[in-house]
Amino acid sequence: MFNNQDMIKEFIALYRTQTPIDFKKIEIAVIEQQFQKICDAAHHIKPTMEYIGASHIKDALQEMEMLAQENKEFSIIQNEFETLKSHFTELFMELEQYETSL
Repeated sequence: MFNNQDMIKEFIALYRTQTPIDFKKIEIAVIEQQFQKICDAAHHIKPTMEYIGASHIKDALQEMEMLAQENKEFSIIQNEFETLKSHFTELFMELEQYETSL
C-alpha cells in the first residue's frame, strides 16, 4: 500500500466519505444533549484517527467519551466538541491537499 498511489487515494477517498458521516453522529448527539449517544459515537470513530496518524484527535474523542460517561456539565462537552470540530476541519483540509498532491 505504501507505494501504491491508487490504493492510497482510494483509502483517503473512503475515509473522507465515511468519517464525516460518523462525525455528524457526534454533532447530533451533542445538539440533542444525549450523553450515551455522544459516548457511543466518539468511541466508534476514535480508532479510525490512528489509521491516519491523528493521535491528537483520537485523544480529543477520548476526552469527549469520558466527559459524556461522567455526565459532565453540558457546556464543558460543547466546548470540547467545538475544539474537536476545528481539528476535524483542519484534518480534512490536509487530507484533501494530500489527496490532490498524489
